[in-house]
Amino acid sequence: MFVYQGKLNWYNYAKDETFVIVLPNGPVRVGDSVYLFSQWTEDAQRNKKKNWFDTIVVDSVTQTQTTDVTFVLKGAWYNFTITTQEAYKSLSVVMRNPSNGISKPLPLQRIWESKEELTGTTRIWTGKFSWMHFAKDEPAIFIVPDGFGENKPILSLWQYTQDSAGKLKDPSFRNEVQKSVSGIDTDVVKFSYQSYYDISCTWEAKTDKLSVHVKEGSHGEDVGSMIRSAIIERQAHTHDFNPPEPTPEKKQVEVRLPQPQPSLPRILGPLPFPKDIVETLAHTAAFVDQAGYLAKYAQDRFAALDADNHTLVHQLDAAQANIKNLETAKEDLTVDRNSAKAKAEQLEKDLAQARKDADELRKTIKELRSDIAKDKLGDEEARKILQDTQAKLTAAEAEVDCLKRDLSDAQCEVKDLYAHNDELLKKKVAQENTISRLQTELKVHNKEYKKLTKEYDQLSTAKGKLEASIKELQEKLADATTLTEEQSNTIKKRDARITTLINEKSTAQSQATAAELALTEAESKLADIKAKAIKAKIPL
Repeated sequence: MFVYQGKLNWYNYAKDETFVIVLPNGPVRVGDSVYLFSQWTEDAQRNKKKNWFDTIVVDSVTQTQTTDVTFVLKGAWYNFTITTQEAYKSLSVVMRNPSNGISKPLPLQRIWESKEELTGTTRIWTGKFSWMHFAKDEPAIFIVPDGFGENKPILSLWQYTQDSAGKLKDPSFRNEVQKSVSGIDTDVVKFSYQSYYDISCTWEAKTDKLSVHVKEGSHGEDVGSMIRSAIIERQAHTHDFNPPEPTPEKKQVEVRLPQPQPSLPRILGPLPFPKDIVETLAHTAAFVDQAGYLAKYAQDRFAALDADNHTLVHQLDAAQANIKNLETAKEDLTVDRNSAKAKAEQLEKDLAQARKDADELRKTIKELRSDIAKDKLGDEEARKILQDTQAKLTAAEAEVDCLKRDLSDAQCEVKDLYAHNDELLKKKVAQENTISRLQTELKVHNKEYKKLTKEYDQLSTAKGKLEASIKELQEKLADATTLTEEQSNTIKKRDARITTLINEKSTAQSQATAAELALTEAESKLADIKAKAIKAKIPL
């Protein structure tokens, strides 16, 4: 939130008056509301020191530098072209009216900015301020940027008629924090702050007004009752997609192994499943990643639509506020128009009466001249009567001329008011068309918003189930991997044992072959011996 202060000069209507502009959201964008406050030195109806407060929506924004912009405010009557300078440190304001009147650039300096996000309800009050002989019926504005609360900021700015140094129309800005706050969350809130003066404020919810009491030393005064001119409900905007969880309770329960049941529609047709469990799990992980991508896309799309939705709501609220301002301005102008019309009618009556009186005087002069011609009256008496009548006629003619001028001015004023009223009606119709369009867009966005929310919930549920499934599959993969490793080790051991047995078998076969050869040789030798014995006739 930014607050700016400067001076307003506008023809004869505003001369060196304190001018305040509030940007409630800091840097502006199209559709934001901007608050402007000042007073007329003398307005078009010759009212002196009349406050004015206007809420105008940003119509367009043009980037001028990296950190600065030019934005346009189109009000009910006046338009403002505002250029930021030095990253919003100051503003240059050009004011225009429908009659092509234009002001010189009005410089305003930033006097306050919020250092952190504001979450409380911002309230702006404006009114008249009177303090001793220093300020008499002068404009004042009070702001609580972050709502009521101990040590929360309180901003106040008023204009002195003539300060203690003798300076005329000198603004006095005070940036302090609330102290001794009482009555939070009730219908009456009181707080105070000290800035040279001891200032006490009382807010009543029933009227939404702020009563201000100023004290210096032993002297104190009620300096004014400020009316609430603007309110901004600020709330942190978040979306929690997790349902609220109840308070956990400790219970004794029976446990058993889970019995998996299908939670998603099962595809019963043939699918190109990989044969290997690792590849199957890799494909499953890829599907989970795709589901996660779709869920993330839905979430991002949801966030974008949600931002658009809130922008439309903000623009709708701003347009409705602008229509309310237009209707108020229209009512005021209608009263002024009716007053001017009545004044014109009265002037026409006065003009008719003056013409009638002038005609009677001319008739009298004519009769007197006729009487003089007939010597019915003495010369001196007739001349005196004639002179008096002539003087009355001259005065009557002067009055007629004056009334003609007044009537002409009144007719011009009525014409201007009718034109102003027509302009307001056109702007009101345009605003109503804008509201209708925004409401239609809002309905479309809400419909898509609900659809995406439903899809997001479904995708989130599916993603959760897939993640649980892949976790289970990963556990199974780990078990399978462990089992595979164990089986591999067992196979390796068996292979080694088989190799050993094969070697032992080969050795045994070699030994058996050698034994058979030895046996064959022994049998051959035995046969030879037997043959020799038989030949020698040795009994066996």
